[in-house]
Amino acid sequence: MPKPNDELAGELAQLQGALKPAEVAEYLEVHPATVYRLIASGQLRTVRIGSGQRRRTGLRVPQSAVVEYLRAAQRGPNPATEVA
Repeated sequence: MPKPNDELAGELAQLQGALKPAEVAEYLEVHPATVYRLIASGQLRTVRIGSGQRRRTGLRVPQSAVVEYLRAAQRGPNPATEVA
């Protein structure tokens, strides 16, 4: 029986290229603002496409970043990084 992470990786591998934050939100079934918060906090890596320096239009989330985020979320919070 495949692990849930393998299923997620397989599903994301079917998608081509990097995803827009709105597409990540739809996949994770969260509000797009949640994805932008994850990006701002450094929990979700992005790449910038084009010259959209001031606006969010140039942000893309690599598939591997989504898989990394989901794996970290399954492991739970890291006690070394928690703030008391």
